[in-house]
Amino acid sequence: MQKILKSTISLLFLAILLIFVGFYPQNTFSSALTESKSATVIVSRSNLYSADNFISSKVSYQEGESTILVVVKHGEEVYIEHFTGEFAYVSTKEGHKGYIYKYYLTQNTSQIVYPVFNASVRKNTIIYDIDKMETDKIAQKDSRVYIYEGFDDKKELTAIQIVLDDQTLYNGYIKTEDIAPDGVSGLLIIAISIIIAGVTIILSLVYIKKNKKSKKRKGKLKEISN
Repeated sequence: MQKILKSTISLLFLAILLIFVGFYPQNTFSSALTESKSATVIVSRSNLYSADNFISSKVSYQEGESTILVVVKHGEEVYIEHFTGEFAYVSTKEGHKGYIYKYYLTQNTSQIVYPVFNASVRKNTIIYDIDKMETDKIAQKDSRVYIYEGFDDKKELTAIQIVLDDQTLYNGYIKTEDIAPDGVSGLLIIAISIIIAGVTIILSLVYIKKNKKSKKRKGKLKEISN
């Protein structure tokens, strides 16, 4: 019984470990960046943010009566003022300042760096730009994409990065229903459920067996005392 219990607990631990490995965020971007130095943008395009996160307001400026978002593009140079967590506070050649995800930058211009991908495209689907407008670009079925703002199957569109045919990295959106994120498979979830159920049954049996032994001991002690 103890051997079975140990084996079952080991399997459960392995299953839980697989869950964490499946969801653990990885990134192949270069992180060897230095403050007070220029860096090159390696994504197709990106906004600058007012704070060190993707949910803060985007940096913009006024041109007449129009409000224009500050966008940095692939190959453009920016100056890194400092780092805050996973973001770099940068200034552009035009003097605009804001935060950018630091893995969108590199100071090693001899190497093209792309993110590790964490999802696949279910079918041929239209790519939308960062303003969620349709483009003439198509993400082919089984193409690999990088989801960098989280995945919510209730949202119509999901922010992704994809390598285009010209090998540039493009920031945009595709329909959420057309994305298959990596992670725990259905079979693994079923296996985990079976293991948990098995552990529960085994623990119950062990508890019952211990209770029976305890009652027998108490009975013998009563007989001896009488």
